[in-house]
Amino acid sequence: MQEQDLRKTIAEKITHYRRHAGLTQSQLAEKLNYSDKSVSKWERGEGLPDVIVLCRMAELFGITLDDLTAMEKPVTIPVNIKKSRHRIITALAVLLAWLAASAAFFTLKLLDVFIDWSFFNKSWLMFIYAVPVSFIVLTVFGCLWYGTLFRIISVSGIIWSLFLSIRLSVSVEALNYLLIVCIILQAMTVLWFFLIAKGKHIK
Repeated sequence: MQEQDLRKTIAEKITHYRRHAGLTQSQLAEKLNYSDKSVSKWERGEGLPDVIVLCRMAELFGITLDDLTAMEKPVTIPVNIKKSRHRIITALAVLLAWLAASAAFFTLKLLDVFIDWSFFNKSWLMFIYAVPVSFIVLTVFGCLWYGTLFRIISVSGIIWSLFLSIRLSVSVEALNYLLIVCIILQAMTVLWFFLIAKGKHIK
């Protein structure tokens, strides 16, 4: 396949799957951290996204890389099925974190029967630790499938749940000053995503 044919094929596939997913060029660009001008250029066949971007698009569209680059007719998957699949996978990953926390809790409770150690009295903290782990999972999937607001909320959740976990784990008054660090990190998080959103328009 010649480069011109490849560009045309990929341009048609990107356009088809983007529209089928109900995304505008700007929305797709946001998910890829690129500008809408770049997406427009790809859809006109004036350029090719690199392999990493193609893989990311294939994942977003719920297809394989071959589906996106092959000459065959586009394979269409209903949008609601893809969205449901993403939500189910995200929910399962979060539930896995809570399952691990439950296993750790009951293990510590069992050990408490045989070993007299004060740490076991705080085995309930396993569920507190599951909160930041859950937000980390949500952040990972948010970067894959969800928008900027979802990412800001999930990263913010990591910051404040980590503060809560540390504060409940260690009884030191000085840790109250950690609140200042969390406030700064929260501000940096919002500014960071704002800069990313602005940066996409100058790529």
